[in-house]
Amino acid sequence: MALDSDINPDMLASQPGITSADLQGYGSSGNLIDPASSGSNPWLTAGVLGAGALGVGAMALGGPQPLPPQYGQMQQSVPWLNSTGQALTAQGSGLVGQGQEALAMGQKGQLTPEQAAQLKQYSGGLNNQARQMYMSMGVNPDQDTSFLSTSADIDAKVNAMAQQQIQTTIQLGLGEISGGNSLISQGLGFENAANQVLLQAGQAQIQQDKDYSSSLSSAFSAIGTMFGAVLGGPAGAAAGGAGGKLLGGLFG
Repeated sequence: MALDSDINPDMLASQPGITSADLQGYGSSGNLIDPASSGSNPWLTAGVLGAGALGVGAMALGGPQPLPPQYGQMQQSVPWLNSTGQALTAQGSGLVGQGQEALAMGQKGQLTPEQAAQLKQYSGGLNNQARQMYMSMGVNPDQDTSFLSTSADIDAKVNAMAQQQIQTTIQLGLGEISGGNSLISQGLGFENAANQVLLQAGQAQIQQDKDYSSSLSSAFSAIGTMFGAVLGGPAGAAAGGAGGKLLGGLFG
């Protein structure tokens, strides 16, 4: 039974007595055409697949989206954080060094040049005052044994002042070490903040790249499944989906 070219084979496919031979050349490989199948409208199927492939292609060419603006703003602060942290750390290290020097001098009982000059002036003042007192009484201090006791008293006062100066040096050294360590801690805090900014931005970029790759893989898999279903039924759909997923992994 031959069909006229103007007869719609889709309408005859479900009629009793119509065989594949009657529809030879009208269906896929001479098979009956199922009006409900996508094969009944190849232009629509092709259009859907084409549009999907076009969208996936645009996604692949576009690449991952850039990170949100706040990450860029955060990264702009990294140089300042690093430079501030390094400056504080350097200042703190210098202060710790000075403190350790002062502490070592104090523990050895050494005076700074300024302290030694003050002590010398203090000692000379006490001696001059004592000698003038003796001379005002008509006594030569160098020939009077009582001046020995006065000199010993002066030495005790000078030694007491020296001990106070040494304790001041020790306290100064401890204070400089403490302050220096505090500055170093602050500096490390700034540098750690800079590292955290870079780490967060890096992790966000990795996650975004991963999400993009996953989306691309899923899209290719869906397109592959559609192609496979059109060309080879369920088996083709499975194979097409697997191939599309692999292809998406390569692009992603």
